[in-house]
Amino acid sequence: MVSTYPIKRKIKKNIINQMMEDWMFDDCRLENNGLIRKGCGYNQSFKYKAELTKDISMKIIEWCDKNCDSKYGWYFQQKKPSAKWPTRQQAVFTFQNKFDCINFKLKQL
Repeated sequence: MVSTYPIKRKIKKNIINQMMEDWMFDDCRLENNGLIRKGCGYNQSFKYKAELTKDISMKIIEWCDKNCDSKYGWYFQQKKPSAKWPTRQQAVFTFQNKFDCINFKLKQL
């Protein structure tokens, strides 16, 4: 049996590259275009939280979609600028499952 995974991955990458020109991380097009699971994505908040210590990227979102068993999401919280965090917003990832949150935090180390 021939695996269709490499083909699906190329299609997904092409779609992402096409929409990345004007895409922002507070955009719902990822879910609407089937690039991430339904019920996951921007402004989805769940019980377990992990604050990002760096900027959000598509690699982080893809990692969550691939490795999380339950739903996940992210939102931005206002933060007072400081020497450690010069921007006004910080991304917070949230998870429905505690195990997914722990894995995510370990990945961020």
